[in-house]
Amino acid sequence: MGRATCHSSREAHDPPRLSREGAIMLAGLAAVVFAAGLWIRHNAPAVDDVGLQLAGSARAAHALVGDRMADFRKALTADFFLIGAYTLSTVLVFWLSSRTIAVRMRHRGLVRYGIAGVLAACGCAVAEKLLLLHGLGGAGWPFAVATGLATVKWLLLVLTVPVAAFVVAIVLKRAVFYGWARRGHDYAEPCGCEGKRGGGTAGPGPRRPDVVPPWPVMQSDGRRWPTAVRKDPPRSRRARWENGSRVPPGREQGGLGFCVSGGGIRSACVTLGALQALRPHLCRARYLVSVSGGGYTTGALQLALAGKDRCGPGPDDVFMPGTPEEDHTRRHSKYVAEGTGQWLAALGAVLRGLLASLSLLTATLLVLGLALSWGYHLVPLTNLTPLPRHLAFRGPALGAVLVLAGLAALFWFFWLVSLCLARRRLSGTLKTVFLTFVVAVLLLVVVVVVIPGLAWATPQVWKVQAPETGASAGAAVLLTYVTVLVSTTWRRIEAVEHAVGSAERSRLVRAVPNGFSKYLLVWAVLVVVTAASLLVLGWATATGRTWPVPYQIALLVGLGLVVLSLDQTWLGLHPFYRARLASAFAVRRRTSPDGEQIAVPYRFDEATPLPWYDRRHDGFPQVIFAAAANLSGDDRTPPGRHAVSFTLSHDYVGGPDVGYARTDVLCNRTKPVIRKDLTVESAVAVSGAAFASAMGRQARAFQTLFALSNARLGTWLPNPGVLGALWGEHPDWGLPPMPGIRRLPYLLREVAGRYPMDDRMLLVTDGGHYENLGLVELLRHGVTTAVCVDASGGSGAFAATLGEAIALAQEELGVEVTIAREDWERLVPGSAAPLTPQSPPPPPNPLGPPNPLAALNTRLSAAAVVEGTITYPRELVDEKGRMLGTQGRLIVARATLTPEMPYELLAYAQAGQEFPHDGTSDQWFDNRRFDAYRALGHWIGEQAATLLVPQSTAPPWRRLRRPRRTDL
Repeated sequence: MGRATCHSSREAHDPPRLSREGAIMLAGLAAVVFAAGLWIRHNAPAVDDVGLQLAGSARAAHALVGDRMADFRKALTADFFLIGAYTLSTVLVFWLSSRTIAVRMRHRGLVRYGIAGVLAACGCAVAEKLLLLHGLGGAGWPFAVATGLATVKWLLLVLTVPVAAFVVAIVLKRAVFYGWARRGHDYAEPCGCEGKRGGGTAGPGPRRPDVVPPWPVMQSDGRRWPTAVRKDPPRSRRARWENGSRVPPGREQGGLGFCVSGGGIRSACVTLGALQALRPHLCRARYLVSVSGGGYTTGALQLALAGKDRCGPGPDDVFMPGTPEEDHTRRHSKYVAEGTGQWLAALGAVLRGLLASLSLLTATLLVLGLALSWGYHLVPLTNLTPLPRHLAFRGPALGAVLVLAGLAALFWFFWLVSLCLARRRLSGTLKTVFLTFVVAVLLLVVVVVVIPGLAWATPQVWKVQAPETGASAGAAVLLTYVTVLVSTTWRRIEAVEHAVGSAERSRLVRAVPNGFSKYLLVWAVLVVVTAASLLVLGWATATGRTWPVPYQIALLVGLGLVVLSLDQTWLGLHPFYRARLASAFAVRRRTSPDGEQIAVPYRFDEATPLPWYDRRHDGFPQVIFAAAANLSGDDRTPPGRHAVSFTLSHDYVGGPDVGYARTDVLCNRTKPVIRKDLTVESAVAVSGAAFASAMGRQARAFQTLFALSNARLGTWLPNPGVLGALWGEHPDWGLPPMPGIRRLPYLLREVAGRYPMDDRMLLVTDGGHYENLGLVELLRHGVTTAVCVDASGGSGAFAATLGEAIALAQEELGVEVTIAREDWERLVPGSAAPLTPQSPPPPPNPLGPPNPLAALNTRLSAAAVVEGTITYPRELVDEKGRMLGTQGRLIVARATLTPEMPYELLAYAQAGQEFPHDGTSDQWFDNRRFDAYRALGHWIGEQAATLLVPQSTAPPWRRLRRPRRTDL
């Protein structure tokens, strides 16, 4: 497919950038102007001007002023200087941000709204001061109007001035530390992979680019992202397919490729057996793409080959039957937990994450409530001190809400008229104004009505008493904890349900919800957590200012330290999951002094960086771990699919929709915390992060639950699409550097479900959230023969996962996969001839025993391996420039039952009704299930191997070797 390099460029209409020195001077000027206004206002008489602004009536205003009329007039006159100072400084700061750090399209839109908001606040403030000066002369009506204007003014100032202060801090930080960051490359020490043979992209030939940008898309505002220009853009009308088919440089087309599906430990066992049977063909393959559970085995193969001893196994021997590595994995197949101690550790890990997440969110709500409490005390838009028996809203404030709502309705009417008159430019402007007023009304309602109402209602319904509060919090935590456990192990519960007798099963069904009840349980937990959050926020808003000062300071300092120092990925279950997977699959062979060969597990703290430990070995394919990058919005993904391909390998990480970054460079230029997730062990865990806060097309309720409870397995990784500007020869100093730690905002993004495509970090989760076979990724690399080991589960008539992969390959790559009907029908359970010969049926005998194999016959397929045709939209080209044509072969080996299987497999299938489709959530395999699934994989691997050698021209199913079936 096409290879891509890039150079940095900017849109022609982008504003020019300021130099660091100019930005520092302007930021300093804005701070000086603002300080001058504060100084002038500070030297004016000290009066309660905020109380005068919100008096609302002449009677209240004159009672407040008393005999200090002259002082109030001087203070109001000084306020004009303060208004001019904060308006000028804030507008300057927002303009400065548009020339420095506002590099994203949405940020530039916020800059425009910020400037408009400051100017509107200035207009309201000036009008308010003039009305107050006029009212002090004796008129009464100006005070009510001034209170309405002051309400709008304070709302706008709260939304703009703190943001401006934050912008000044960010600009100064980036400008001051830019030189130091460039000298230190803005990154941590190297990961130690550069000097090792085979690591990275060292070797002869041209140097490969550090970053391959994603293919561009047009955003809703009419701008293109990314702005980097490729040297080889698509030049045909099939641009989408050409862009979707892009792979990193150095990955040639053609040859043999394998892909192994997801499915947890079930798929890992099937993959192990299949790759044992296919080992001679695997050793000559170019690519091995793995997803989720299939990655358990491929990661184990790769780590076993990375041994440092000369006596280590070779590609044709590692993890073969009877080897120490296979024996170790069999003995640790219950990798999640085995025994009381490990079970307690697993349950403790879930509880620890839940308590950490809820504690962090509670602390955040308390700090927010504390800030609101002080805010309503200093600017009482609604009087909360002390809380009255009946909450009384300020009439002028409510009047301001109604006026803004009326203006919104008026501009909505003008917008409709402009649409009828077909005035496109006018209608666009009116629509923007209408939406602005709508947002302003909603914000004003929240500030004037909702938050004060919540602060007033909370003490009425919730009396903070230690025993009752502790019991309620404990019950909420327990309910959330149980729901998380049920959500993550649901299929295991269903398996247990099938294992009991009918009477016992009926009692279990009544005790444990299923189907729709599961969703009700999740929604109930979300409602409970939401209600508890509102109570905490309301209580903190109502009482926060009265807390002891040491408590207030301790809360702010404690939350600040946690936010700045704790990594959100490592608060979740990702580290636990990765460690448990490594305990079963991360081993290498060693020879003891007495000559015995044993499997030695990797040390817990041993790093396995991708550039070295995932390098391609002689006689073994390149291993590519397929994961999914989650995106929100519809700029990159169509409705219903919120994930794109994201792969991890020794040379590059990323995908065509998010770009690719060289793995060794990325490892060297990231901080240690994030570098820990660029390892083989982490790649296996990320590729198998089945339950997370973002799961592609899965229900949003479960994703929110996993985010709130910290029961999430994904991780945040650098976005290759934004690295080109950071890694260029002359990067913009205003660009945000790659974070060294994933702080609280990333957890809040997971809770809110916000994953912008141009963010610095991407949430990467299970590859099955994009495509669960890895077939699309394998076809993206343009292989002429694709072997797919499908252990994705599903006991229906059709292999839904295969159908989804074929449809996705057509949609994204333009690759057509054709499987003849007489072939795919043979995969359908029940398509095989019955195990027992059928003679003319005897007369019905209701007292006779039923056929013991009747149930098994309905589960048998005529074949487990079928062959199809791959048609690429353009001709394949190998690394030497030779044309390979547009046709290829697809061999699908599906984990299903067939009559030709060995006796022991059919016997196990008759005893276990779930076999070979045990639920993916069931990750606790004993030795019998491990051996059964491995044997199943070995058998279908043998059948697939018969299609990889030249044979007769008979149909594919007649080429299969049919071992003699033992009489049953």
